[in-house]
Amino acid sequence: MLVTLIILLTGTLSSAYIGSGLGEKSIMMSGVLVKISILSEFPNVLSGVRCVDLCLQNEACMSVFYRRQHRRCQLHDVLFISPQDGEEEADTVYYSVRTDICPPGFLHNRHLNICYQLHLDRRNADDALADCTSRGQHLVVIDNEDKQNHVVKQMKSSSGTRSCSYIIDGSDAAKRGHWVFHDGRNMTFLPWAPGFPETGRGKSHIIARRDSFLWRNLQGDDKCYICERDV
Repeated sequence: MLVTLIILLTGTLSSAYIGSGLGEKSIMMSGVLVKISILSEFPNVLSGVRCVDLCLQNEACMSVFYRRQHRRCQLHDVLFISPQDGEEEADTVYYSVRTDICPPGFLHNRHLNICYQLHLDRRNADDALADCTSRGQHLVVIDNEDKQNHVVKQMKSSSGTRSCSYIIDGSDAAKRGHWVFHDGRNMTFLPWAPGFPETGRGKSHIIARRDSFLWRNLQGDDKCYICERDV
């Protein structure tokens, strides 16, 4: 499978093939260094090309900072979207990794093989689901602890995303108390917040709360949401 390296830019793109990927620098994150969610660091790395190659060799890696002044490569298992969350560091460049199976704007965790997109515009659960399905997607399925931990880490990685609670896949609309995914599979991994799920009409959808990121069943409030594309 071809692995493509893509960076979200505000302006002109500059591209170069890097190993089996296409590399594009992020102008928005240039000159910034973020020091959370670090997978590993490598000293004596002579170029951004080599830094990206190191990321491509690690399935958990989703982005890198190449610190030119120090010739250090910093691998991360999340994507960053908020420059204000980092420290200024001259001559530092940032790259994110995207595979050819995920559309632009989606995040792909190659280790978990999950392709998803965070939507920061707030909608009610029905409208969020309709938006996902209109593009052949569905609300993100979180069916094990590894996926939960990854999505929580990604949501917490940037100030632009951590302020939201997110609507995710799961409903008991067909039978109260019997939670299933969009495809009818029974839900067995259910990290509810204390006191949840609540019973009552209109509370048949699930949100991951921004404070603890444990789950609550939703009434009718507008929230952010996450769409997933099957791979």
